Amino acid sequence: MATTTRSRSPEYHAPPMNTPTSPPPTSTDDTSIGEAPEDRASHSFAMAVCLRVVVVVQCFGLGARYLFSSLETESDVYGWLYFDRDWPESIALSIDNMGALTTLFAGGILCLNGLLIRKSSGESSWTRIAGWMDRAAAVWIAIWMLLIAAAHMMRAAVFAELSLFEHAVRYIASLALAVCGGMGVASCVSPARTRIAVILLAVAASLTFAAHGYKAYECYAPFIDLILLSDMQWTEAGITQATAEKLLVAIGIADILVALVLLVFRSRFAAFYMVVWGLVTAASRMTALGLEAWPETLIRIANGGVPIVILIHWTVKRK
Repeated sequence: MATTTRSRSPEYHAPPMNTPTSPPPTSTDDTSIGEAPEDRASHSFAMAVCLRVVVVVQCFGLGARYLFSSLETESDVYGWLYFDRDWPESIALSIDNMGALTTLFAGGILCLNGLLIRKSSGESSWTRIAGWMDRAAAVWIAIWMLLIAAAHMMRAAVFAELSLFEHAVRYIASLALAVCGGMGVASCVSPARTRIAVILLAVAASLTFAAHGYKAYECYAPFIDLILLSDMQWTEAGITQATAEKLLVAIGIADILVALVLLVFRSRFAAFYMVVWGLVTAASRMTALGLEAWPETLIRIANGGVPIVILIHWTVKRK
């Protein structure tokens, strides 16, 4: 019997429908988890701009305090050179004035670069030069603020050993700006630089509040005067020296605890407390001594300004 052979046609496989696509790779950087690159760039840039404003205002306050305000005085650098090291007064005064003028000029560079920072695009010879000038200005401000703190430590009669700690926000703020600053937007939003800057600022704020807290707990006489004079000028609540001392003890304990909480737990509540109380204590120079003491307030703007920068970073990062 004849048999017929049936040819087999090749099998046809239909393409799968609605095949899911592979998810895009995600960054392992902990600063970008749950946050779009645009949002991360925006909040890092806002943090850098806020820090720049704090440093510029501080520089203007320093220039006013030591050069052109009605309460103009000389810094401890002059006092250390002239009284302690027996330098000629003219040389000591020239060095002190030159340091203040250079710091004021450096603050002007930071201000100008801050106005131009959004207009810069990409890398060019102009942005590289401006970025170098930006960082050089910030480093100089840090050096001069540190020299003033060191001179105060060598000349102060009471709590001299705390000078470098209580002035920490003044010189570390500009140092942190040198780390995360620059003309180009890309240099302002580097996660590594931002992280280092925030760590520096948190350490500085904790040191400053802990040092001020200890002085308050020990009822530092100028702090008592600030409370009593502010009461006489504004509230007229009849606060006595005994009451002021009790307030200072409570304030000192709170400041030390908040400094520890900020550093150990990275608490936004602690940062918010520092913002409010740091600005209040800076403004207390004007409430106690009158509005002509505004340079004393501006030079202390970092007491509340540095915690603002920390609070911006931690708040936006955790959203």
